[in-house]
Amino acid sequence: MKSAAYLQVETKKRPRTRGVYERTAGSGVWWIHWYDAQGRRHREKVGTKGAAIDLYRKRKTQVLEGRKLPERLRRAPVQFREIAQVALQYSSLHKRSFRDDRCRMAKLLQWFSDRAAESITAQEIEELLNNERWRPATTNRYRSLLSLVYRLAIRDGKVKDNPARLVRHRPELNGRVRFLPENIAYQPAGYFRKRPAEPALVIAAVEAIAAVAIDVRDHRRNV
Repeated sequence: MKSAAYLQVETKKRPRTRGVYERTAGSGVWWIHWYDAQGRRHREKVGTKGAAIDLYRKRKTQVLEGRKLPERLRRAPVQFREIAQVALQYSSLHKRSFRDDRCRMAKLLQWFSDRAAESITAQEIEELLNNERWRPATTNRYRSLLSLVYRLAIRDGKVKDNPARLVRHRPELNGRVRFLPENIAYQPAGYFRKRPAEPALVIAAVEAIAAVAIDVRDHRRNV
């Protein structure tokens, strides 16, 4: 029969390995955390406890030997809200649609604020846009703003790809209905062929053409 002292030693828990831990007790998934030469803390999800211990020792050896660490470990992932802020600053300086961009950005931040920018996929963006059931023009404006966010982030070296470029552009059928003055609008069909153009008609036509030109210009800027 085992003595009480033996049982006490036998039931004592094994000492924890420093830097290796199970984030959720009993999950069987082990993590490691360690500090690089600059004092920055890193966390990595590994798997089994044995594999976690081995990787922890490997990382400590790399730090001591001054080896170059993998790229994904040398820098923290850039969050979407960080590159979104840069895009808003750009919009405030260079776009007349800044107020609209600010309103639309609030929706994008609602979707992606705390996400790593490079983890967002075109398929995910497409699904979120479809769920909103917006008109094609509205959907395209959000797509354009998101594309601007990533173009500027690529320029600044914060991300490598622009997922918004792979999102489908919706065809727009947003023709504007314009009205002529009553004294002209209700004339017989042959009225305009028999009479020279009247000033009111000319003004209405010029306004309609100018409005279409502005729409085309704004669309090209935002794509």
